[in-house]
Amino acid sequence: MTNPSRPRILVVSGSARLDSHVHEMVRIAAETAEAAGAEVQVLRLHELALPVMRNGDSEQNALAAVQTARERASWADGFILVTPEYHGSMSGCLKNWFDFLFDELAGKFAGVLAVTGGGGGDMSITAVKTSFSWCHGFTLPYHAAARGSDFSADGSLHNQSVRDRVRRVAHDVVRYTPPLRAAWEQARSLGQAVAAGVAGTHG
Repeated sequence: MTNPSRPRILVVSGSARLDSHVHEMVRIAAETAEAAGAEVQVLRLHELALPVMRNGDSEQNALAAVQTARERASWADGFILVTPEYHGSMSGCLKNWFDFLFDELAGKFAGVLAVTGGGGGDMSITAVKTSFSWCHGFTLPYHAAARGSDFSADGSLHNQSVRDRVRRVAHDVVRYTPPLRAAWEQARSLGQAVAAGVAGTHG
């Protein structure tokens, strides 16, 4: 891990649409995390265009998009994951991103943001948190969701309450990522001993 005073945060834009309100949420989160002291990268899944994951396919694993997804996730100490809510869950492209990863997310920390068609975003946020936890990662017990009505005609997020929640999530990801990563690496130093906890299952 790099300097704990400047954690590496990957903001993942989980939309397949070029004109999605997700991109405004990503922008606010990334700018806030950087201002809070993090080294920030943004991964836009609509640009990466990952293929649908085929488990064990060596030719697919060699594709540049797949290698980029894994390298960027490995680089990160923590994540801010942003998804639109599709049919009561996360977007297909974000779930597909998860399918390519496991060890790259283990022992890391994430905050979750959502954009919905009118609901509270609970279903999509829960789906993202569940997938991250099944990769042995940890998520912030606080999140933010924006409805279409929270955005202006120019795409900016005008709802100040939602904007504040997005920024709180970003600040907390930057704040809590370093101690969690340090604790995880200390546990991993114990090897496969039971005392290492779940970290001991990741060699």
